[in-house]
Amino acid sequence: MEVILLESFDKLGQIGDVVKVKNGFARNYLIPNKKALRANKANKEIFQNIKSDLIEKNKKFIDESKAILKKIENKEIVFIRNASDNGQLYGSVSPKDISNYFLENKLNVKPSNINLHSSIKKIGIYDLNIKLHAEVGCSLKINVAVSEEAAKQQKLEIEKESKKAKEIIPNSNVEKTSDEVKKIVDKNKDNIPNKDALDTNKKTEPNTKEKTPEFDSLQKKESNPKDNSEKIRKKAEINKKEDNTTN
Repeated sequence: MEVILLESFDKLGQIGDVVKVKNGFARNYLIPNKKALRANKANKEIFQNIKSDLIEKNKKFIDESKAILKKIENKEIVFIRNASDNGQLYGSVSPKDISNYFLENKLNVKPSNINLHSSIKKIGIYDLNIKLHAEVGCSLKINVAVSEEAAKQQKLEIEKESKKAKEIIPNSNVEKTSDEVKKIVDKNKDNIPNKDALDTNKKTEPNTKEKTPEFDSLQKKESNPKDNSEKIRKKAEINKKEDNTTN
């Protein structure tokens, strides 16, 4: 289904764009929540009448989102939770819990604005993304621990690991992320010999062992079956003559 966007969406489009989306997404989410209109002639005329208001409203929302972002982008989020001896939480930390945390600090961040990279069911430090608008967002870390002291200890350990990771790459002021490292490996993978190539090299490697005269002589004897059969024949004739003489 083709729709006219009334809001800007990350990876989908900006206000006024006509985009093609799945029917279910349009009927169940975009249209009921007044985030889009069906792309027909009548709605295109309606959009032209409300376009300026939508753009002004969007600009105001972006400014409000940026103001909230400034308050949270360097904020340290700490959750104190009960956990078992192996670190398993009695429950979990959800986007709704994080949203309530922000509301307690008078910051309007909805659960739908929060994207966790993985479910939080154990103590530790986790990454999360805050997306207040298609053009406004940031990455944060949430520290989940059984006490304030344990949270500080976890933070120190992470900082030590990060420092060690930077020291692995000498003479570089740029921190290599896992994606960047992967790109370097992929770029140079053609220069890395594979196992089959190594095995082939082993098979074709010449024999460099020094051959002695005795070895050459033995090899000649083994490689000349005619001489061996001649000796056997002569020996058989001698044995036959000896038998005749005895008789």
